[in-house]
Amino acid sequence: MHFVQHKYSTTNFKHSHRKLNKLGNQIAGKPIDVAILQMQFSEKRNSKRIKSMLATAKQHATMKGLDPERLLVCMFRPPYAVN
Repeated sequence: MHFVQHKYSTTNFKHSHRKLNKLGNQIAGKPIDVAILQMQFSEKRNSKRIKSMLATAKQHATMKGLDPERLLVCMFRPPYAVN
């Protein structure tokens, strides 16, 4: 199976990395549609912005010709953001 990577990032979130890590752990490794659905029903304040970022990343990947059904969420953790 051939994998293609699409990397998307936004400006820095001005929130605690611990709070963002909890949401990231919730969606890491899941298909992007499932991750968007998880953020839609999450009660956390940051979930709206993460949902918007995921939707934009999905749109950009689709414009690049990638199959939206094969997109998975991967979470990057900088070395300073350890739980």
